Amino acid sequence: MLDKTKIEKEGYYILDKIKSSMQLAPWDMFIELANTLPYMRHTFVSGAGRSGLVARSFGMRLMHAGLPAFIPGETVTPAAGKGDLLVAITCTGKTGYTRYLAGRAKELGAKVIIITASEESSLKDVSDKIIYIPVNEKDIVLRAAIFEHTTSLCLDALFNVISKKLKLNLNIFRERHANLE
Repeated sequence: MLDKTKIEKEGYYILDKIKSSMQLAPWDMFIELANTLPYMRHTFVSGAGRSGLVARSFGMRLMHAGLPAFIPGETVTPAAGKGDLLVAITCTGKTGYTRYLAGRAKELGAKVIIITASEESSLKDVSDKIIYIPVNEKDIVLRAAIFEHTTSLCLDALFNVISKKLKLNLNIFRERHANLE
């Protein structure tokens, strides 16, 4: 029988692993990305599965900042090309869908940044930069969870930096927040 203590213990274990990954995160690369985003014609964000949810969340934050952010595959997503950026998120670094989108974006002249936990990512050949999120966990389910939460927190921190740089305030966020809910 499961009890609160076992679940709580597991929760704190995961939190400790996320904290460890955050301490080793390549913050300089996130700052470089933060400095790049306001100058992109379009930013496309993508991932599959739970990494895709992290990407969609990041895309929403970019929209809140007033930046032109899009999700590949959505019907209102414009064409990609020169002056654009694809930020693709994949824990394993070899997700087929993510590889396809990264390769296609590269063919079209867009810059490609991959965020992954895998230093052996097969996406090296189609990326301009790879941001490695260090995750020290062998269990693939926990590894993915730690990667996704760490990546999400790093991207939220990046959003906070962009918000301050763009001098955004609460009223601006409220105007851009979804209201057909």
